[in-house]
Amino acid sequence: PKNKEFTDVLFIHGFVSSSVFWTETLFPNFSDDVKSKYRLLAIDLMGFGRSPKPSDSLYTLSEHIDMIERSVLDAYRVKSFHIVAHSLGCILAIALAVKYPNAVKSLTLLSP
Repeated sequence: PKNKEFTDVLFIHGFVSSSVFWTETLFPNFSDDVKSKYRLLAIDLMGFGRSPKPSDSLYTLSEHIDMIERSVLDAYRVKSFHIVAHSLGCILAIALAVKYPNAVKSLTLLSP
């Protein structure tokens, strides 16, 4: 159904990786039940995977957070969410949790 409620989960990859880290390894192993209850959002961080690689960027924490806000949180109208992050993604996950303490439901940090 179109108006079905999902729980959003953001997956943030680590350094020298991409969203494929999640979509090709973890996502296929989720049960249909999980896939029917959760909206799984794997992010390609700026400069990785299929995301833009701006030559004028310093790839700062702030720039990464801005990109996640624009391309994921705003674009998909994410209001509250869980975060699963690996490596470099853990720093960004913590920054999002600090910036949005009432929106982040949980943090799962792998190899922080």
